[in-house]
Amino acid sequence: MKKIIFITSIAMIVFSGCSTINKEGKSESTDTPAVNNPPVTLTIGMPSGWMTDEEMKRYITDPVSKKYPWITVQMIPYVQGKMLPELVAAGQTPDIVIDSNVGGFSTWRDLDLVISLSDLIKKYNLDLGRFEPEALDAIKAGTQREDLIAIPYWRHFSALYYNKEIFDKFGMPYPKDGMTWDDVYELAKKLTKLDSGIQYRGLEPNVTERMASQLSLPFVDPKMNKSLLNSDQWQKVLSNAARIRQIPGNEQITYNSAANDLLLKGTLAMIASVNIIYEGKLYTNPDIWDIVSYPTWPEAPGTGMRVDEHAMGISSTSKNKDAAFQVILTITSDEVQTDMSKQARVSILKDAKIRDAFGSNIEFLKNKNVQAIYKTRPAKSFTPTKYDSIASGAINEALKDIVEKGKDVNTALREADEKANQRIREKEAGAK
Repeated sequence: MKKIIFITSIAMIVFSGCSTINKEGKSESTDTPAVNNPPVTLTIGMPSGWMTDEEMKRYITDPVSKKYPWITVQMIPYVQGKMLPELVAAGQTPDIVIDSNVGGFSTWRDLDLVISLSDLIKKYNLDLGRFEPEALDAIKAGTQREDLIAIPYWRHFSALYYNKEIFDKFGMPYPKDGMTWDDVYELAKKLTKLDSGIQYRGLEPNVTERMASQLSLPFVDPKMNKSLLNSDQWQKVLSNAARIRQIPGNEQITYNSAANDLLLKGTLAMIASVNIIYEGKLYTNPDIWDIVSYPTWPEAPGTGMRVDEHAMGISSTSKNKDAAFQVILTITSDEVQTDMSKQARVSILKDAKIRDAFGSNIEFLKNKNVQAIYKTRPAKSFTPTKYDSIASGAINEALKDIVEKGKDVNTALREADEKANQRIREKEAGAK
């Protein structure tokens, strides 16, 4: 086996340092600069459940092994007792860290693992023009830096899912692309009915922060660590979430898997959500649902949710930074990104051919309106903080107080702002 690896490495040395011209006439990086390539084992740390074993093999380990046979990749999903801080404390820091821009890479940054990728991007001629600009901007917003400390490789999409059987039952036309929140609200009123003892709900808009992200509303001031909830814009968002829930018969507040189940069971007509095709088990009954573009605000036409993406960065402690970057090059290659798109994972590359391929390998998606996911563009990312989850929890508590306790929106919003600030101060005090 060692002889095979050695011979392959020699072949790679001969042909390394080259570039190719793609169909658009642009130069693309191919292999590494001409250097000796001794066998390297790399570790990649990521939150458990972010990729299936099959996806890890399909998008990372197999493509890397094929392109860089001297690199062996070992995946390390974080589990109880072996989260990233604990791995670092044990001297087992992964070479590559996978994280989300939504949290601002706070854990990774707090552990002093961040490095700039600027030199490696230049060294390996990574063409950043291939990426969706919003995807790269979200990394910069998350770190408040102009350079990149991570490279995204896929993102969520936003869409409005609907149950066709409920629309057929009540003789209503299906939703269409380009609807606003006002449009789907009016539709939800007509579909929220008690029929033969069964309560049908018109719309589940999901957690409040998703529609807020379309307006790029930050939760917390990143410099002052103070809640920003008590504003006219947040009042507008909370009012919209509340009026949908105040439709008689639509008061139930259900998120995530509980809401997905209602769509499949045939009692929820519409749900505004992210990519729940797999997570929501929609493949178990594909004939009853379809999607259209995510509802929009009149003042932000064509704008969906902010970018929620997964990205790869290289740990400051890694002794194999070049090899680690070659792994990043592989997962962001046209070949792997096209394969992801075919498997219904949204590529962060802006190539129209890759977008057109979305879901094409999935039989039950063949007659779905899957291109609806591209009918909205991601909203501009705001600067996230480590306290955003506190504020988002407070805003969802406020919604519950309005719907279940009858509080007015302004009072509920003011109290949410106060709660968020109190919890932030407690968190800060506990960290000292």
